[in-house]
Amino acid sequence: MHRLIRLFYITLAASCVSNSLAMDVQDPGKTNEPLKVSFSRAFSVPADGSWDGLFSGDNVLDPIRYANQEPEQTVFKSGQYALSSTTAGDEIWYGTAASVWCYWPYISMKMPLTLMNHETPHHGCQMTPPAGQRPTAQIYFHNVVTGETTHVGPDTIGNGRQFWEDASSGVIERSTIDSMLSMPGYTYRGAGTIDNLTFFAGSNEYPVREIKAQWLDKLTPEQRAIELKKFPANYDFDQDGRIGYNRIFVFDNVRKRYLGYAEFFFDTVRRFQTVTHPDGSKGLYWFGGPDQSGTQIGNSLNAMLRWVGTPQNPLSGGMLDNGFDIVSDARFEKFGVVGDFREFSVGDAKHFVSSSWYNPQGEPAAMLVSNAMPDNGYSTDEPVVYQAIMKYTDYDPDPVGGKGAKMAANAFFGDYLYFGSYHQGTSGAYDKIMHKYCDQAQIESLCKLTEYDTQDIEAHREFMMKTWRAASVFRIRIDDLLASDKPAEEKIELLYGKESDWVFKPTRSEGSDAYDDYEFVLKENNLGQKPLFGDEGFGHQGMVYTFTFVEHDGKLFLGSWNSTAGLFDMFRYRDYAFWNHRALYFIGLPIPLSPFGQTTVVENNPAYFLYQSVVDDAASNGYTLEEARRGWLMVFEDTHSPAVKFKDGFGNPCNNGVRNYAKVNGELYLGTTSWCNLGEDSGLEYYKYEGSNR
Repeated sequence: MHRLIRLFYITLAASCVSNSLAMDVQDPGKTNEPLKVSFSRAFSVPADGSWDGLFSGDNVLDPIRYANQEPEQTVFKSGQYALSSTTAGDEIWYGTAASVWCYWPYISMKMPLTLMNHETPHHGCQMTPPAGQRPTAQIYFHNVVTGETTHVGPDTIGNGRQFWEDASSGVIERSTIDSMLSMPGYTYRGAGTIDNLTFFAGSNEYPVREIKAQWLDKLTPEQRAIELKKFPANYDFDQDGRIGYNRIFVFDNVRKRYLGYAEFFFDTVRRFQTVTHPDGSKGLYWFGGPDQSGTQIGNSLNAMLRWVGTPQNPLSGGMLDNGFDIVSDARFEKFGVVGDFREFSVGDAKHFVSSSWYNPQGEPAAMLVSNAMPDNGYSTDEPVVYQAIMKYTDYDPDPVGGKGAKMAANAFFGDYLYFGSYHQGTSGAYDKIMHKYCDQAQIESLCKLTEYDTQDIEAHREFMMKTWRAASVFRIRIDDLLASDKPAEEKIELLYGKESDWVFKPTRSEGSDAYDDYEFVLKENNLGQKPLFGDEGFGHQGMVYTFTFVEHDGKLFLGSWNSTAGLFDMFRYRDYAFWNHRALYFIGLPIPLSPFGQTTVVENNPAYFLYQSVVDDAASNGYTLEEARRGWLMVFEDTHSPAVKFKDGFGNPCNNGVRNYAKVNGELYLGTTSWCNLGEDSGLEYYKYEGSNR
């Protein structure tokens, strides 16, 4: 009977704009009726292109044109992520990430580059596209009252032409080859609003040596002294590799006018938040820091910043002479960039609790708590001082792989702070272990896996899957947030995770003084706990990111991200287009690099190992193959019950995650991610919460 009820609601969700969702396991402690939550689709990102085919000269990419006009051919929406969002009055302002699924398998699943160019019925990826066809991130704002979406461009806002130029240029000029292989423009990784000002952080990256030669060396001594404050002390500008570059774009959200930008050199930029200080004043804070999500070295400065400009001159003043101050002390530099943060009070004292990523040169991922907030907020004279209340390595038993994790979203619910982890695929434990024991220790049996020989498939599969981690969820009582001396195992509760996990162990032959092989051993997690509610990833190995936590209507909503969603099409439609997984596009022609790409895509390929594992797990872990490729929403009704899993992506098979939330006029909106960029169902969407049956 329950299966029929659930099937009814899934069918209803797929056929209606308003989606009613049913719990997959009844909770007899509440009622006999499963929890249902209702969402309606509020809006989706406009098309920014018209798609003809892989490497076709007839593809057209024009976000200005297609924001108001239907594409002549197949709808193409490169805005796959609601990567950043903020609210202003009745409006949700959001920034996109462009065609993320084109590089995530390559960057974080070790998908060989030559296999990444492909087309399916729902997705088109051109790593080296014809001229003018590389997608770029965009900014939009949507009025939830009028239902109107506006693309922020040269003809829609005041001074828009200048914004368009600033959003298309960089700190240095790229070479022709570098331009062909690099992301143009900026990915909008953070956004915030204070009064009538809205800020968007756009991120890119450049070679360190070129930044020095083309920019730093051309500054006056006075300018250079200011700019060096944006880098770690004694930074080596002659090193190889890349560092992130950011522009903080500022808009007047009332007059709808672009006001200019400030620039920084963080590998990544994260959450913006406006905070009310103890004395009643307000401050806008944000974070920038080291990251290796792309091809950055991961050694940028880590800092918390505060806007100190004025409404009249938002980009002047402060220690950096651009409207901003660094308000964290030097001790913060050993931690990683903060992915999410909340404020809380103990008595009359306010604090921040923050989720930090790992710092490649310093500390592993951690949950951090601040010193008490000064009356007028944190400043250069009274900076924030953070200390760790839990490190991810307090949980993960692998001492090397555990340093490749990131702490992600968090939120208060009941008497607890709930928080989760993020694992950037093979860019996490896989790479950390490979670096230590292949690059440094030179274990031959490990190093040979990087050559992708077919004879090493099973060894590579074992290494991939035993170093893979999905998202874990924890909580801590609010009363323990300041208990820094209390051991993690006495204050942290594991909700979803592994009681035991695989640990990479290097081995020596008898009589050898160096490591020459390895094995995996199963070890209990360092908290010594069995998860209270379930397995990591909520039973799905592709759920690697606790994207969003938000409390609303007496419930805690947890939006995850399904890193395997697009793999289903990628491997199902290997022969869909002639050049699929075979070629790069160069000098106006497809250049065959993998003549048997359709075959090799499923051979010694870590992305395929993961996909195959998710498929194999479906029956025993309680999900269908259709659910396996969608984003899941978890809802906690209380603090003593497991989360209710809603596994249908709001009824859209392209939705594979919930990246952001917005609250406007007391209403909750959830912004999705999509693995699709072709067709009407593609691109990010926002869904409005309509209520529940209890």
